Amino acid sequence: MLAYLLTLAAGPAVPSWVRLPLLYGVVFSGVMDSVVGPTRPRVRGLIPVGFFLLVHVVTILTSGHRDLSLGLSVFMPVVAIVFIVLQRVLITRGAIGRLFFCLGLVGALVAVDGAAQAIFNWSPITMRPVAQLDRISASLPHPNDLVVVPILLPFAFEWLRARGWRWLLGGVVLIGPAVVVALLASKSRNAWLTMAGVLFVWSWLVLGWRWAMGAIAGLGAIALAMYAMDIRGVRARAGDFLRLGSDGRVGLWLVALAMFRESPWLGKGVFTFGEYYKPSWYSMRVRFPAGYTPEAVIVPWAHNLVLELLSERGLIGLASFVWMVGASVAAVRRRLLDPRAAAVLTSLAGFLGASMLDLTLMKDWVALMLFLLLALLWRLGEADVGEEAQKKAPADAGAAGGK
Repeated sequence: MLAYLLTLAAGPAVPSWVRLPLLYGVVFSGVMDSVVGPTRPRVRGLIPVGFFLLVHVVTILTSGHRDLSLGLSVFMPVVAIVFIVLQRVLITRGAIGRLFFCLGLVGALVAVDGAAQAIFNWSPITMRPVAQLDRISASLPHPNDLVVVPILLPFAFEWLRARGWRWLLGGVVLIGPAVVVALLASKSRNAWLTMAGVLFVWSWLVLGWRWAMGAIAGLGAIALAMYAMDIRGVRARAGDFLRLGSDGRVGLWLVALAMFRESPWLGKGVFTFGEYYKPSWYSMRVRFPAGYTPEAVIVPWAHNLVLELLSERGLIGLASFVWMVGASVAAVRRRLLDPRAAAVLTSLAGFLGASMLDLTLMKDWVALMLFLLLALLWRLGEADVGEEAQKKAPADAGAAGGK
């Protein structure tokens, strides 16, 4: 599992014939462990996750483009098994710590790769020069995919914090500049907003509200300095926040709402948005704002996870998602003082925030990330892996001076 996660940092540089065997190896080892392995703690959260997956299957069957829905869902059984396997192997603090290290390392590697490409036009992951581009995507397919960096940063923060505050400070000093450069060069507004939200939530939960306010103030000062110096055209990109009425996402959202109005209960079918974002379908159903021009390209998803769920799975699909995520959060409601639970909750908050502008469950890494976070929350809700950390948390909080 750890080896597979590390391949994600390299993006397309790692061929599928390398990545897929690793992922299927996780599945195979999990199945074999269930059959012949020792007794493990029971897997939690199967009912809400199972209901979400059941709705997924039903919306494939009711889809107007059944073959497309089925073809784009081939990774979902693997993701579901990963949810089970993770809970079976994450039974000690050491196992959870290794996973935190690996996830944090993936985020750091992507940030360093993006920063190196922006400054030196060279990728330390592929060890090759890269073309100078207006927007940097690091080793990932699209610049907006760099939102994975702030989503994974809480795991790096917690792994460093657990080894002492000097480790945390050193990590911020070493990796922080790379994160800033990579996100700035990506020109991804979603990544910028997610970074601000992640810093605020993690600082509030782990360090206290004073640190949270300080983190936002520091980030705001950096943003203002970048805006004033107009580094890499950030001023024009930031100005897009004031022109939301002409943003391409507006048209996507209106089409998604039209799909939902026609099929409110089960939607039009999973992963079929691109089949309806066509003038032949939306021209008689959607009224765009005055002066708005729809994007004349193929757009496979709605760029808003709530609208994606409503348009493709209907109210029942959205309800199943809310239940699945809400139940996992409720599992750690009594362990909020555990910094590990705070890190996972922060990552989930960043994931959900980013999903309002871009993320889609059509991407296998997005679905994998979601189910990984849910599995972690369910496991951290267990007393055997959370009790020791919860006892230590008040002392840590006092040392931080925030609570």
